[in-house]
Amino acid sequence: MAAENNIKNKKRRISSGRIAVYIALFAGGAIMLVPLFVLLVTSLKSYPELIEYPSAIMPKHITFEAFSVVFKENPFFLYLRNTMLITAASVLGCAFTSAFVAYGFTRFKVKGSGLIFAVFIAGIMIPGQVLTIPMFELYDKINWVNTFLPFIIPPFFGGGIVNIFLQRQFMKGIPSSIMEAAEIDGAHELKIFFNITLRMVVPVMITVTIFTFIGSWNDLFGPLIYLDDPSLWTLAKGNYMIYQAELGKQGSAGTSVLPWNILSAANLLVTIPIILLFFIAQRYFTEGIQLSGLKE
Repeated sequence: MAAENNIKNKKRRISSGRIAVYIALFAGGAIMLVPLFVLLVTSLKSYPELIEYPSAIMPKHITFEAFSVVFKENPFFLYLRNTMLITAASVLGCAFTSAFVAYGFTRFKVKGSGLIFAVFIAGIMIPGQVLTIPMFELYDKINWVNTFLPFIIPPFFGGGIVNIFLQRQFMKGIPSSIMEAAEIDGAHELKIFFNITLRMVVPVMITVTIFTFIGSWNDLFGPLIYLDDPSLWTLAKGNYMIYQAELGKQGSAGTSVLPWNILSAANLLVTIPIILLFFIAQRYFTEGIQLSGLKE
């Protein structure tokens, strides 16, 4: 009887603990969604309502005027096309080449390979801004400035250090017996890579795809440096130029409040694809991160 009571008490404690964890997670998630909520409700306000004091949190009259301005006064779909082109090339290049390099580090054990990989990983500590001037000079000499090439070609040469690390960690967990059986059947390395390895690393490749997609889709620093032609601007730079244009209008008109409804609408349109991608692929994303972290 006493044992049964102990078990029941233990179950109650476990249930209470789980409830506390769920409450904490729900509260944390709600807090993280606050900026997105503010972005949404601000984009649905008119400018007169926006400058009211005190300003209401929720719009009194929902209007899509801000979205209309974004589409009419800016070539939104041109920016969207440019962003999709750059992002698609980056995703394809990073996901494939990082898997290829990771496969080499995993399969071929040569003297000093561990040291080479350690030096390779040490490159993470080098800030990207340090390489900005040398890379710009290089791209300028080969006439890549004001083209998409600085964003399309480099991802096909390595795929990024972090992406290689994630894929290598995942591949180390693939049983060697599978590779050995393929070799006995006469499969060469490329066949093993394409027919076996790539099929088994789908979760981590989706994780790499998500990381690369977000980084490329939101990239403002690169387009600001390499893209001067307005016909080549991406969504991130287009939104930045909308902000600069509204600042100029504010100065000439002598107003004190920026049209944050327009800016919020533009930023919300850029954010929606990232949210959709995460919800679609979140299961693979979580699995890829967990399994990559467990491989030793």
